[in-house]
Order: sequence, then structure tokens, then C-alpha cells
Amino acid sequence: MPVSHSCTVTMRSLSVLLLLHLLVPTAEAQDAPPNLSAAVQAYVHKKGDRELPPFRYALTDLDGDGRADAIVLLSGSAWCGSGGCTMLVFRAANDGFTLVSSSTITNVPIRVSPETAHGWRTLIVFAKGKGHVLMGFTGTRYPQNPSMQARATPSQLSAAQVVINRMAP
Repeated sequence: MPVSHSCTVTMRSLSVLLLLHLLVPTAEAQDAPPNLSAAVQAYVHKKGDRELPPFRYALTDLDGDGRADAIVLLSGSAWCGSGGCTMLVFRAANDGFTLVSSSTITNVPIRVSPETAHGWRTLIVFAKGKGHVLMGFTGTRYPQNPSMQARATPSQLSAAQVVINRMAP
């Protein structure tokens, strides 16, 4: 069946747009507040990496103090493996952000639940081989390994808000 000229042009346009999307750095990392980018940079530098990796982030009040804390999902080979990527949680501070915890093998989507533990909102992340799991605050941090956490129920999933729904390129 012959392909019309307009269909060919449309397919070429879509191909160019897809290519541009893949070449442009993640918008979320570019648009991050400077003090959040600095906090992420300090974390990766402490772990031995010099370059700021691509990341997605969400700003939301996790501890009920009225200030937007940050959930960050790092991307790239240094921060992701077959099980998932590193998730960072930062508390908003007067002069920027303070690291609260890091968790390994985290996958999207990342949700914020209305439930709280020790005054912090519970997170729900996807753990390969386990599904959507609850990441309750322990009093000092969020759990390091999502695959060791309890599964979220359907009602917990529906009550939670998705804050990060895809990986950075």
C-alpha cells in the first residue's frame, strides 16, 4: 500500500521530535532550584562522582512543616542497576536542602501517601519482583532497600499522589 506524502512528512516530523527529546538533557534537572542541584551535587561528590547525573525530582511537604522537601531519582549507570536507581530525600532548610536518606533499587512511579510515620509522609515506590511497596519513615530516614518493605494495598495506591512517573533519560 503506498504511503501518502503527508503521512511521510508526519512520520519524519515525529522522528525529528523524538530525536530532539532524546538529545535534550532532562528538563527536571535543568529546572531544579539551584540549592537542590547543589545538594544533589554534594551527595554525588561525597560518593565519588564528579558530574551531576540526570535526575527527576518532586517538591512536596513531607514532614508537615509547610516547606517543600525534595524527592530525587538519580539516573545513569553510576546510580542505576538492574534493580532500579538511587532515590534521595532532602528536607527543606533555611539555606537549601539537607539529605535525609538515600534508597537503592527504586523504580517509578514514586508516590506520596497521605499516611504518615514519625511525622513524615509515607512514600510508595515500585520494587522489581515485589511491586508497589510502602516506604515509611523510621524516625531518622526512609528505608534503604525498597524490596524489603511491605506491599502497598490497592486503596493505599489510589489514595497516594504520583510525584515522579518516569525516569530521566
